[in-house]
Amino acid sequence: VLLKGKDGSVKEIKAEGVFIAVGTEPSGGTITEGLKKTQGGYIITDDKMQTSVKGVYAVGDIREKELRQIVTAAADGAIAAHCIEKYLENIGGV
Repeated sequence: VLLKGKDGSVKEIKAEGVFIAVGTEPSGGTITEGLKKTQGGYIITDDKMQTSVKGVYAVGDIREKELRQIVTAAADGAIAAHCIEKYLENIGGV
């Protein structure tokens, strides 16, 4: 594996396997404006994925949580879809 450092240096590491992490900084751009976030920039949600703005939900690695893996992001999506359906039913949107 060839690794390129921020300073442009290249280092070779012999490895039998590699796990790739795309990044550790949340990146929601202007979509996250007005939402309560942690100091690190992650969106704060409740257990139903509801943000601090009524009717706005956040799922996956952009939200504050202990574990960031694809399986937890998928579970967040399932929870949010269910809760959004209930929310829309309550406001007469479905």
